[in-house]
Amino acid sequence: MRIPNLTMSDSLILRLNTLNVQQTQLNNQLSSGQRISLASEDPEAASRIMSMRSEQSNLQVYTKNADRVLGVAQASYAALDQLQTISSRAGELAALSNSGNVSPAERKAYAVELNQLIKSSIDAGNSTFQGEYLFNGANSSVKPFADDGAATPAALVTSPSASVAGAIVSSASATITVTSLTGLAVGQTITGTGIPSGSTILATDSSTTPPTITLSNAATAGGTVTLAAAYDGGSIAVSNSLSISPFTSGTSNAKIADFVTRLIALRDGLNNTAGAADGGTASITAARANLLTSENDVIGILADNAAMQTRIEAVQTQAASRFNNLGSLISKDADVDLAQTTVNLTRARTAYQAAMQAGAQMLKLSLLDYIP
Repeated sequence: MRIPNLTMSDSLILRLNTLNVQQTQLNNQLSSGQRISLASEDPEAASRIMSMRSEQSNLQVYTKNADRVLGVAQASYAALDQLQTISSRAGELAALSNSGNVSPAERKAYAVELNQLIKSSIDAGNSTFQGEYLFNGANSSVKPFADDGAATPAALVTSPSASVAGAIVSSASATITVTSLTGLAVGQTITGTGIPSGSTILATDSSTTPPTITLSNAATAGGTVTLAAAYDGGSIAVSNSLSISPFTSGTSNAKIADFVTRLIALRDGLNNTAGAADGGTASITAARANLLTSENDVIGILADNAAMQTRIEAVQTQAASRFNNLGSLISKDADVDLAQTTVNLTRARTAYQAAMQAGAQMLKLSLLDYIP
């Protein structure tokens, strides 16, 4: 059976085109170092690569968040450590002055030093990180501890909170209508009649009139009530399953405020500002006992902070390890095997040249070549 020249030429062209596409693909792989340039070349591998790169992108965001959380925690720790140092010195002054052998003049001398410790403690309480105050929860733009500039700095602010009167609560519903969103923010703990313990604000909506908030738990009773909202600082996602608030809680902030207040009470006892007949001894004794409580409070806050830092560092280590593992997995799917690809390119070139030579030999033949 005779095969027409047209059929042979079409078959040759098809084969040459296939080999040319193969050479081009192999050349692109060698020049880019990537095995896949189009998803159609290996859909399954391309899907895996996109999924893993998306996870890597999320890990990078979480890592930045963890860096910020750790920075806040470390700055808070430094301020708390300063407060502990102040507390130790204040305790020493209280012990030295708490004796009948100490003259009023000596106590007043101790009071001068203590007043400086009070101002230092307020400075520590007003510590900032990247422009945000560390010890005022959500109100990170507001200075939490105010010094009136006189000898008695006593204007203190603790955890920010809001009282919302006239809120309409519906039983079995997590949506609450409020008169105003002022002082309310996502993450705040909400208490009030019909609100389950531990409920927090998940969302606020100012587009409605009146505005609404959505809680993490549905109300157990309905009616018009007054809500109390307290905020301990916003949580920041450091992994896909963990969010951490790097700021101290409202309870801790209140304990820090109590510490400063107790320093003031000790200073006033040393100065005997109340004019007590015992020269302020009873006030000094009470202030000393309270300062011991405050020192334990500060140590507890420090311990919580240190534990948080350890947790964040563990999350960072895990994220870095996962990021590197994903890089290795992506490399297996995406990166080209240079040695094997070079061999394949050589084979494709050889096949292309052989096809060209064979085609040239076939296509130059005609019936005249078979006539004797």
